[in-house]
Amino acid sequence: MLVRTIFFDLDGVVIDSEKLHLRALGLTLEKNGILFQHTILDGFVGRSDKSFFQYVHENIDNRIDIEDFLEQKDSIFEGLLTELQFVEGFTDFMHVVKEANVQTALVTSSSLQTVHKGDRMLHFLQSFDIVITEDDTRKHKPHPDPYLLALERSGADKEATVIIEDSINGITAGKAAGCIVCGVTTSFDAATLKDAGADFVFDSYSELATKFSCFK
Repeated sequence: MLVRTIFFDLDGVVIDSEKLHLRALGLTLEKNGILFQHTILDGFVGRSDKSFFQYVHENIDNRIDIEDFLEQKDSIFEGLLTELQFVEGFTDFMHVVKEANVQTALVTSSSLQTVHKGDRMLHFLQSFDIVITEDDTRKHKPHPDPYLLALERSGADKEATVIIEDSINGITAGKAAGCIVCGVTTSFDAATLKDAGADFVFDSYSELATKFSCFK
């Protein structure tokens, strides 16, 4: 397969931040004395913070102010950014992608504000031709809308576009958009990603690079 365009998720694909986001969500609830099962956090990997707090409002404590909790979470997450790193192998992979003149887009459920906070630490935005954030669509992953918008803005051919995702929600969105989806095992194991519908699953970027002719 000759790849012309690659859409990257952010958290768990470009930057190793999924655990930081989940920790910040949990700490926000704990700070406000809200009791919850920590296992619910896993279901929100790849989804927006707002969807998490909407779930909390509807199922755990309807007294919470969602916008206030979003601000609290952002503040807590910012305090964790000193731990932020790239996913291993991403920078080398992106160098090869750029040398091959492959078009790139960042498609994330994070807000633009959150993306910029991470970018101030690691300067990753310069690598992408197009950026789609939570602010750009009304519906978010697992809905296909973010990826459909990326296809529209890039003018990319679905059949020559690969999406790289680490979550069940992201894979669901990518497949619903009609693209080939590769799952990276930074957040879930290979069996879970395959069950979610990933066309390929890989443990490293070097492994992924061997699968597509534009990287050989």
